Amino acid sequence: MEGFSTMKKAIKVLLFACFLPVHIQVLSLSTTPRQNTISPNICNSAIEILEEQSIRNVPLDAALRRYSKRSDLDSQDQNSLRELLLGVARRQYRIDWRLREAGLDCTAEHRVITALGGGYIGEIGGTNIVDELTVLYPWLEGVINIAGSTGSTLEVDGMDLQTRLECPDWAWRGLNDVFDNEDDLTTEARALQQAAPLDLRVNTLKCKTRDDALRDIVNAGFDATPTPWSPIGIRLKHRVPLGKIPGLLSGIVEPQDEGSQLVAALLDARPGDKVADYCAGTGGKTLQIAAQMQNRGILYSLDVDADRLERGRSRCSKAGVSNVQRQAVQADMTRKDKWCKRRKRTFDRVLVDAPCSGVGSWRRKPDARRTWAGLKNGNENDEEEGDKGVERLANLLPLQQHILKRAARLVKPGGRLVYVTCSVLPEENERQIEEFLRGDEGCDWHLDPLRDFFVPFEAGNGRYLRLTPAQHNTDGFFAAVMTRNLN
Repeated sequence: MEGFSTMKKAIKVLLFACFLPVHIQVLSLSTTPRQNTISPNICNSAIEILEEQSIRNVPLDAALRRYSKRSDLDSQDQNSLRELLLGVARRQYRIDWRLREAGLDCTAEHRVITALGGGYIGEIGGTNIVDELTVLYPWLEGVINIAGSTGSTLEVDGMDLQTRLECPDWAWRGLNDVFDNEDDLTTEARALQQAAPLDLRVNTLKCKTRDDALRDIVNAGFDATPTPWSPIGIRLKHRVPLGKIPGLLSGIVEPQDEGSQLVAALLDARPGDKVADYCAGTGGKTLQIAAQMQNRGILYSLDVDADRLERGRSRCSKAGVSNVQRQAVQADMTRKDKWCKRRKRTFDRVLVDAPCSGVGSWRRKPDARRTWAGLKNGNENDEEEGDKGVERLANLLPLQQHILKRAARLVKPGGRLVYVTCSVLPEENERQIEEFLRGDEGCDWHLDPLRDFFVPFEAGNGRYLRLTPAQHNTDGFFAAVMTRNLN
């Protein structure tokens, strides 16, 4: 049987090669996208990666990196493969709905072939691709011609709103709570289905003005403009190989979403301050804070993962950052952290970049709708999916509150605390702040929204900052600014 299966697959690959090419807009070594060919190898690679992801339940980027190490695909084919995988991931709930309606299992092969054969991935062209693939895969016609289908429109009458918006059960209630009417919910969720632009942050330690960095990038042939909100951001119209961007390898510019730039700017760290970046990871926001401080003062990069902190060392070196000290903090929130205890109420500024569900980053990580909740990429039913996601979110909320309280103890009277997530769910955001301020430790604090910030504080009657893809064309972020009372 195994030999027959292998022979059958080989015949399909041979036939596939005769019917294709299928064209997709992908990256090349030039400064603008161009057409590239989806070969049988790329299609089969996509299926293999999705099958592996289903078994290992790892993020798509991680599965792709793992596969690339053992494959012989060149860089251009790897870009095509990545675009195909992301195209499937952005449409998976709708594709799966069609497959189930047609009585088919939601397998990796069914998903990839449906996305290609139905013409549902807008970046892919090809005049006869539907007819060609329906010959190879007779089941495809049943998926494409479900009642109510029109042309290459993925959605049909009878498909529920939650499926149309690609929203998992565990996030559906929270999104309905924060966007309290169907029109707003639909607009915001549709924006989360789109691909994110490539944003850069100008490193002011190495470049005096954004205009200087922008001029070099534009002169090199890239279609780039200033970001509309962040004064230190540059946006590229097309995603391009990072190594080709002038100034990136030398640390003059750094990839960073405009929303991330804005929430880090809320800290307003100043030269000579004592500052902490709590939950710093590899230090993306740490680099921006160091530039705010002009390398003067002390900036602690704090995280529970010492290895992750160490990986930030080379980033600091490239960016010309010299005032950062790295410190691993206690991961077990039931135990006291001696390092933090000795430095209680001594910091001018503390940023808490709390671990979260990452709903706001779905533009960049569309597969996280499933993988964050611990779901395999297979044929799960809604009840199982909802239970797993709700359970993980429920377990995350106490951790966020513990981190917020521990970080708050570091701030001195009159100092600033900024709580940030890359989520828009209210249980991770407004409700966490409300719980903190109601508690014993919160009586020493007050909300201090910035009235002259680049983006208006409009959430929670002007108390909080919420950034969304639909309103600001950034990733989704929440931020609360608090000040410790002087008395």
